[in-house]
Amino acid sequence: MPGKIRTIQKDISETELGWCQCHEHLFIADGPSRKINSALFMGDEQKSLAEVLLYKKAGGCSLIDAQPYGCGRMAENLVSVSQQANIHIIACTGFHKTEYFSDDEWVFKQTDDTLAAIYLHEIIEGMYSSEHIRLTAKAGVVKCAAIKGEYQANKTYETLFHAAAQAARQTGVPLLVHMDKEADALRVIAFFESYGIRPETIMVCHLDRTKYDYRYHEEVASTGAYLEYDTIHRLKYHSDEKELALISHMVGSGYAGRLLFGLDTSNRRLKSYGANMGLDYILTEFKPLLVERLGANTVNRIMIENPAKFLCF
Repeated sequence: MPGKIRTIQKDISETELGWCQCHEHLFIADGPSRKINSALFMGDEQKSLAEVLLYKKAGGCSLIDAQPYGCGRMAENLVSVSQQANIHIIACTGFHKTEYFSDDEWVFKQTDDTLAAIYLHEIIEGMYSSEHIRLTAKAGVVKCAAIKGEYQANKTYETLFHAAAQAARQTGVPLLVHMDKEADALRVIAFFESYGIRPETIMVCHLDRTKYDYRYHEEVASTGAYLEYDTIHRLKYHSDEKELALISHMVGSGYAGRLLFGLDTSNRRLKSYGANMGLDYILTEFKPLLVERLGANTVNRIMIENPAKFLCF
């Protein structure tokens, strides 16, 4: 039976996905995230729509929005932008770091089963809006956040991880895992494997800045999991040349089929919010460097074929 990719508007086939950036943020509501980091606030629908239209004009067809339930996702705005721009958006249920929750007391009181029920509802029936209104638009990815100590960092994270694993196992939808600097991707992958979840359905995010180590990246990729790199033009971490060196090494080591790219956008990385780059940066600035270094076929594999395989369930 052919697989499907669950976008906000409808389920699509692998061939319909096109160029897909695999970790972006189009909206983050005003709340705890903004208090922690002022870059983590994008609440203007017209500005976010303008950004998506720039991306589409440059050749973008799809993207994963990595803001999960309860952390300022603004699902209703994602639906509106997807419809107006006629672009595929894959939304996340699941969880981010607990300090980003708008009601952390509520999160701390949940059980594995009550959280899993919410995640399952968002995948099968429809997501909750910012006003907790049920929408028909569905989530197509379960997000998790791994901090130091991973899934056993504390009781709350253990509960959240078990709930996410239940939802992924019952539906087959893929997992997107935020990795903090001191978290171990191999332990996270092993945890999900203990639930019977295949590494090929797991995307490990940010290792290109949280653990810039060729050998470790090879070890993670060898499990079958995807590595999502999004430190492209994030110059406070390293240069684009250093990012290209890592990508080239992984491709040369035989792992082109395990790579995914994104920009992990914030208001400091979106032109429409006043930044000096935008959601179109990979397509307009970084893609020519990739093609020169890797060849057009490899770039298309990473940006078109790999996302379709990862998202299909």
